[in-house]
Amino acid sequence: MSKIKWGILGAANIAYEELVPAIRRSNNGELIAVASRNKERAKRFNVSTIYESYDELLNDEKIDAVYIPLPNSLHKEWVIKAMEHKKHVLVEKPATLTRVDMKEIKDSSEANDVVFMEAFMYQFHSQHKFVKELLASNEIGNYQYIKAHFSFLLDNEQDIRLNKELGGGAFWDVGCYGTHAVTQIAGMKPNQVLMMGKVPEEHGVDTTSVALFTDENNRTAEVSASFEGSFTNRYEIFGEKGTLKVDYAFRPDESEKGKGVVKVLNHMGHVIHEKVFEDDSYLLQIEHFQSCIKENKQPIYNAGHSLEVITCIESAYNSLKNSSKLVTFNL
Repeated sequence: MSKIKWGILGAANIAYEELVPAIRRSNNGELIAVASRNKERAKRFNVSTIYESYDELLNDEKIDAVYIPLPNSLHKEWVIKAMEHKKHVLVEKPATLTRVDMKEIKDSSEANDVVFMEAFMYQFHSQHKFVKELLASNEIGNYQYIKAHFSFLLDNEQDIRLNKELGGGAFWDVGCYGTHAVTQIAGMKPNQVLMMGKVPEEHGVDTTSVALFTDENNRTAEVSASFEGSFTNRYEIFGEKGTLKVDYAFRPDESEKGKGVVKVLNHMGHVIHEKVFEDDSYLLQIEHFQSCIKENKQPIYNAGHSLEVITCIESAYNSLKNSSKLVTFNL
């Protein structure tokens, strides 16, 4: 296999603006087809083959891997269809909307012997590797509390992220980043959650929500998400000896200098030291995924990890739907 040949299901902006340019920046990837009912949106990808249906693209034997940026509610159906066509799959987060569906995806990826990964591109930025190293070195001691937040102003009332039937909601859209950071970067494995949120009647989905997770060691993590705030994306890990702070955790490319900064603070909130990182998260994600295909290996973030994140989020929503009662679960 020389280059990984890609197909895209749908002509979403995230594919056009971020994923496809990353494929084209990579050494081992090549976009050969897009499937979309909207030909004008598909034409902007400047690709030789445009299919009018997703099934046509999946039937193309030249395609090795597909990227799926469809609405959340459609992920499971098309992820499994793609894997049954022996395509490797990179799907936008959240991969599914239920633990049961995520388990089906995991089983299908194993049965069809294909590479599957949920596209949390931010995790490939080297600032998070440094955070893990600091935690392992006992720089701040054992952590006791984590706080993660992602917000932006969503002022388009017709946006699909406000559509209940399509799997909308702030916690699904951006709360998933904080949940991922808590469980996959910090390594906390919660077993209880309660969530409160604002759910406007006209939308039926949360526009602002806050989840409080706890684990068996009584450590806590607060994850907040909002469509009603300024653009903010950060996490903080509070330990016995100090705090780790990452201000542009999920989109460091949108910081003032386009870089990520990890700060170590003492208990007075003063910066002891900090380190600056510059990376191409989308390119690193694509290159890792492509190397997994070429080398027939599992991604560093696999379906089992996705199952942990989806379980946490589904449990949080179960709390919200039941008057914010405490929900117990197992990862």
